Amino acid sequence: MYGIGIGESDFKILRTKKNYYIDKTMYIKNIIDNQSKVILITRPRRFGKTLNMSMLKYYFDCTQKDSKELFNGLKIMNQGEEYTSKLGYYPVIYLTLKDVQDTCYANMLLDMKTAIMEIYQEHRYLLDSDKIYPEEKEKIIDILYAREDENVLKNSVRELSKYLNRHYNKPVILLVDEYDVPLQNAYVEGYYDEAVKFFKTFYGITFKDNPYIEKTVLTGVSRVAKESIFSRSK
Repeated sequence: MYGIGIGESDFKILRTKKNYYIDKTMYIKNIIDNQSKVILITRPRRFGKTLNMSMLKYYFDCTQKDSKELFNGLKIMNQGEEYTSKLGYYPVIYLTLKDVQDTCYANMLLDMKTAIMEIYQEHRYLLDSDKIYPEEKEKIIDILYAREDENVLKNSVRELSKYLNRHYNKPVILLVDEYDVPLQNAYVEGYYDEAVKFFKTFYGITFKDNPYIEKTVLTGVSRVAKESIFSRSK
């Protein structure tokens, strides 16, 4: 019997519980067809952005063992080999910044360390990889224990994409949900200048000329301003 998963934003849970689901998997086709390396999706709150990002993660992620079952009967599976060949093909980094918001810059950095630590936890199997160098494993351990300094934090996603690219010998899909939450909160709390300086460098390092990334998808409610935070400061 089908139910309504009110408030549920995890695609796998909706599908395994057989909740009602409006088929939005052609969104996957649109992402694959889009020739841009970085795709920004801006929509109002409660518009289903996180559910769509979760769907992308389960579709592309090569570590998911049951992904084909999750997508059986959905439109994307009828789009041909060009699209179904991407199912479970890429290593995926899924970063959510919805909880990176605090009353001061120092606490925001602690929130950011926690968010980065969580994505490194998902890929801690890299510590057993013979393709990751010993000094790189030490850096991974530092991040897992939140011991990294601010400069290492700024480079952390790019470094993780490098490790995954080398481990799998495949480019990485990067998904960043609620990219603008930290800056919106920093503006309200009065430390916007510090936060925008951090994220301008963080996003610049992560996105600009990153050879390990196949495609980046970001969601948020804010459009990119003329003075873009995605351009790295000199």
